[in-house]
Amino acid sequence: MGFSADAWERAKPWYEAILEHPFVRELGDGSLDREVFLRYIVDDAHYLSRYSRALATTAARWPEPDGAATIARFAAGAVEAERMLHASLLSEAGQEIDELAAEPTPTCLAYVNTLHADASLAPPAVAMAGLLPCFRIYAEVGGHLAGVLDDNPGHPYAPWLSTYGDPQFAEDTRRAEELVDQQAAAGGAPLEAMHQAYARASRFEWMFWDASYRGERWPTV
Repeated sequence: MGFSADAWERAKPWYEAILEHPFVRELGDGSLDREVFLRYIVDDAHYLSRYSRALATTAARWPEPDGAATIARFAAGAVEAERMLHASLLSEAGQEIDELAAEPTPTCLAYVNTLHADASLAPPAVAMAGLLPCFRIYAEVGGHLAGVLDDNPGHPYAPWLSTYGDPQFAEDTRRAEELVDQQAAAGGAPLEAMHQAYARASRFEWMFWDASYRGERWPTV
């Protein structure tokens, strides 16, 4: 079993908890409150801009050129498709993606700042291990929910479901995992550190859904 398959098996309880979270269940059946969904989209837009920079930093430090080019493509291309989705959804709500009034939630900043720290300071394989759960969990959730569109083509969240249920997203996930598996097999970083980064990001993924659902805000005085 390669690193990514092993790490995914270890993270399965968090993925199962994500599927059981009311945000994801209500997103799937279309009953999720639109205000909650847009709150999530705003936070995810903040997250994505920072996630793409963590990918770019990791690409710049990647030890072999083909992998570096692939990770750079993820930063510039694959992420752009998600940004376009966010921009479209926010535009419908009268917001511009580059002029978001709401600041990132504490959970969002904790997550992306952890990714940035690893991208800058940890071995590149550790950094990429921490970036993988965003790929894998969204591919899995998207695949899990995509079937609802067959029975409900007018689903209120069809654009989101279509994006993450797209086979191309699954292929990008597979390629990202392949790069990390190669580095793990070559001894590119301590395996335990890679597993810790993967597990931490998996927990953050659950926390991110949860923060949007309960309307997490910064405290005020």
